[in-house]
Amino acid sequence: MPIQENEEVRQQPEVEESAHQSETLLPLFNAAYDDHMDRLDNLQEHKAEVQDKISKAENKIAVLEEKVAKLEATNAMLGELIENGKLPKIAQKIIDANADKIKAIQKKQIPKLENGIKQNQEKISKLDSRIAVVQLKAEKLRNFSNVIKSFLTPDPQKRRELFRESMDSLHNSTKNLLNIDRNAAKSKLAKLSEQYEKSDSMAEKYKLGQKIEAVKSSISSIEAKIHRLETAPKFQEADDHTVDKTIAKTESEIENTDFFAGGEIFDMDKPAETVALDSSEYLRNAEMSMEDDFNMIDGIINNGKKEERPDVPLFLEEIDVSTCDDATLQSFRESAKANMECAKEISQALSQNYDYERYTLNSEQALRDVHEKFSDDRIAFVLANVLQGTSDGRISKEVKDFAKDTLRDVPELYTKRKLFLSSHAGLINLFAKTVMQAQPEKQVEKQVEKQAEKPTPEKKEPQKTRSGIRKINPNYYRQIPPEDRVITNEPAKVGAIIMTELEKQKIPFSAVETEKGVTITVAKENEDAFRAAEDKAKDTHVRLVNPEVFKQIPQEDRAIQPMSEKEAQETMQKLEKDGIPFSARLDGEKSAVTVRKSEAPAYFSRRQMKKLAQEVKTEGTKPKEPKNKGQEL
Repeated sequence: MPIQENEEVRQQPEVEESAHQSETLLPLFNAAYDDHMDRLDNLQEHKAEVQDKISKAENKIAVLEEKVAKLEATNAMLGELIENGKLPKIAQKIIDANADKIKAIQKKQIPKLENGIKQNQEKISKLDSRIAVVQLKAEKLRNFSNVIKSFLTPDPQKRRELFRESMDSLHNSTKNLLNIDRNAAKSKLAKLSEQYEKSDSMAEKYKLGQKIEAVKSSISSIEAKIHRLETAPKFQEADDHTVDKTIAKTESEIENTDFFAGGEIFDMDKPAETVALDSSEYLRNAEMSMEDDFNMIDGIINNGKKEERPDVPLFLEEIDVSTCDDATLQSFRESAKANMECAKEISQALSQNYDYERYTLNSEQALRDVHEKFSDDRIAFVLANVLQGTSDGRISKEVKDFAKDTLRDVPELYTKRKLFLSSHAGLINLFAKTVMQAQPEKQVEKQVEKQAEKPTPEKKEPQKTRSGIRKINPNYYRQIPPEDRVITNEPAKVGAIIMTELEKQKIPFSAVETEKGVTITVAKENEDAFRAAEDKAKDTHVRLVNPEVFKQIPQEDRAIQPMSEKEAQETMQKLEKDGIPFSARLDGEKSAVTVRKSEAPAYFSRRQMKKLAQEVKTEGTKPKEPKNKGQEL
């Protein structure tokens, strides 16, 4: 009987059905993509407005030119009548007046319109450049989303097809954006160089020289990236095994990428660029290692056609391949080659025994198929080698423990070069569980060994990523179903107080700390306790200054200026010195100062004053609603 897939694998065909629909992105990317689309709409709307101005100016020029033609024709007729004595010479004044009109049109009105057209055409050129950038960023985002979608596709062939297409497109969009950046940097360099030549000040020359060197360094960095992408192999031309290895490396890199900063999705442009650049190196390295895929000995292993033969003994002895005898080396060679063939056989068996209509895997039949050629020990070793050190949440803890136990006493020679399976992680997990069930006596032995060892529990230390973002208990976040997560963003100081309180109450949580603050996640069942800790932390951290003044100022007369705590302190000093009543809320970057609107211009920014003026204007146009009793605070 087929074994039912878990929910994660069951959902994959929905992704697969829309995998080639470029406008269908993974939910993670929706916010960033919508932002690109909003910007694109605004830019195109602005362009249409400028084009409309050009059209109107061109129409005005056409009208003026027609008027000039009529005036010239009139003057020609009048001149002829005067010469023939049919009109008095005083009619010459009419001719002169028309000539002045013609001159004004040709020398002033038309040139002014033409100049306006030229300026608007330059605007359109700039808008076209900005539109091109936004379109490329949106395209880059779609490609990046499709790369990740390929990881979720169970069918190996469809997964490779989508990965190849998406990655080649990602390379192209990334390269085009880098070319735009390079051209912009070169233009900036030309302007700085021109300023440097014209300047007579040594101090200014020094500053300009520093800027010039920084721009040159930026151009060199951009050109190096472009060169990597231009010389990168094409994924469409790579063989299946090479693509599978590249998929595994890319998926691992993306799993360790932090897509949230301060609780909000940051710009996806940089991680997409990083993946594009790194994937080209993965592909190069994979192609270079094809002839020597297991160790550095020339000719030990090759990827030729698989032989139909019974399994050879699994060889895992500690040896020195440079000094061992011929018989030992031959055993090593045959076993290493059999390991690679076993990995390919497992991938093929999983594909053949997966029902793509019912989304189920007959893992028992898959194991029987592999058993026809390979032993239990080799199958277990190959699975363990593939799964060693994985942090993939789709692989269960018991399977990870199985892989760790299987490789416990295996020499590094056999583990340092990983094997790969071109199969969905969910299917590999199901297959591994079936392999474990087929070896009950070994599982009992390993359980006894674990109990005898009595290992001390490991302390969960916060994980710090390369980007400086600190993760606390990330595994707990994965354990909570998405619909049961309560996520809150807090300033760093408030977040620290909350986490301390949660630890005191022994309430499990997960957190991501950044320079901007901390994002804390708890389960819904602990939401009440979390909110209590949150209120306590805010009461401790947030300080109110002169709250009675805030109440005394009528709501319609309040001018509230958001600012940092440092800016708030400086503003408060000025207000106190000048004897101006004020109220303040001190809460880090979310601080604010309140005064009467009549006092605001002397202490608040012009930008804030414009906003306040607009609010007053809006309020003046709205009809006043009668207040009910109890409405006032």
